[in-house]
Amino acid sequence: MNPDPLPPIPSPAAHHWRQFRVNVLPHVTFVVVLLAVIWLWGRNLASPLLTGQAEGLEADVASPKAGRISQLKVVLYQDVKAGDLIAIVDALDPLILSNTVNLAQAEMNAIRADGGFRPTDKVRYAEFEFEWLNLRSELAALKSQLTFAELELQRAMKLLEDKLISQSEFDQSNTTFKVVQQTYTEKQAVVAEMEKQLKEYNPTNSEQSKYVNAALAVAEAKFHVAEAQLAPVKLLAPISGRVRTLSKLAGATVSTGDPIVTISSQEVSHIVGFLNQPLRLEPRVGEKVTVRSRSRQRVVGAAIITQVGPRVEMFDSPLRTRGMGTSQQRGLPIFISVPPNLNLLPGELVDLTLDTKTPAGT
Repeated sequence: MNPDPLPPIPSPAAHHWRQFRVNVLPHVTFVVVLLAVIWLWGRNLASPLLTGQAEGLEADVASPKAGRISQLKVVLYQDVKAGDLIAIVDALDPLILSNTVNLAQAEMNAIRADGGFRPTDKVRYAEFEFEWLNLRSELAALKSQLTFAELELQRAMKLLEDKLISQSEFDQSNTTFKVVQQTYTEKQAVVAEMEKQLKEYNPTNSEQSKYVNAALAVAEAKFHVAEAQLAPVKLLAPISGRVRTLSKLAGATVSTGDPIVTISSQEVSHIVGFLNQPLRLEPRVGEKVTVRSRSRQRVVGAAIITQVGPRVEMFDSPLRTRGMGTSQQRGLPIFISVPPNLNLLPGELVDLTLDTKTPAGT
């Protein structure tokens, strides 16, 4: 006779939970963490083939001639538009430039002495025109003196505001400026009146008058050169953007071609990257590139190669792949388009992955 089977002894829930924690939960946790690491690695920490840098347009505003910056219209990091006035450069030394005017005047006097003109109407006309050109030369010299006096008055006004000079010294500069300005205005009126009288009377068309007119044309051309050298130069912004650097300040002297202001565009035109040596692949124009930003929220965009450099060049350490040191290295430059979904700033670093097997448009 078989005894009746005993009923199973019930296990408490805490025992089942302990068995699950010991035998199942570690394996589930490991699989979940592994999948999370793989997902995060592929999204945020994918190893890039190379590092790229967003580039924008930059332009230097330089003076086409030597001079002194009388006015600087911008400050550091100021937004400007193409065509805005950046600075005004005056002649470095108006007294030196006025020697061109004196040379033209001396040549006219030599023409008068060598001509041997008789006291006829055409000769009197030539003499009158010579006097008019002499007055124009004096007017050009006065213009340079007026410019210099105005600069000295502005400097004295600033020194007076800073209490570095006395009121009497400022009054002396102000008086000098007013005297030169009055003299320039009066002589300008005389020159204008003589020019009007010259237009009312024309000399006879003779061989002698042709010689005189040719000599006067040469002298007048030299006057135009001197006036152009004495005129201040207005420097305009070549592109729209933001002032990045100020190499010179108001009152500083500049040589021909010296950069005064550097303007950087805030729009990214392309991305540049360098393929390290040895070249593991041959990039071609039109091939796809994956661009990953380095912002707080990693954004991925699709781009293409637009240009490939003709030679291997040196590039700076920020464009090296992470973990490969900081020394310079040679590489092949490539230009890459800017993905529309990436809001990049000029100079920002991005990670690039080239897909040389898939051409663009596939």
